[in-house]
Amino acid sequence: MTSSLHVSLPDEMRAYVDLRTNGKKAFATPSEYVRALIRLDMEREAERLYIFGELLKSAEEIKNGRTYSAEEVEARSKAFLDELGKEDQK
Repeated sequence: MTSSLHVSLPDEMRAYVDLRTNGKKAFATPSEYVRALIRLDMEREAERLYIFGELLKSAEEIKNGRTYSAEEVEARSKAFLDELGKEDQK
């Protein structure tokens, strides 16, 4: 199911959208461009929520007496960043 959305833009923004969607760039239409921007924002929000959840888990572990050595923090951080990188490549 699809629906329409009317958006008013200042002239400068409309000119930029026109440049990005002239058929020679990555986006053929303004709708395609806006959908891509929304998808990107949704992915970033999901990533932000994931990071927040991981921070909450870590805070709970610390509250329960779990501590980490510098080596463990480095290894966990590297693994976490590697996992985020894999998600970005999808």
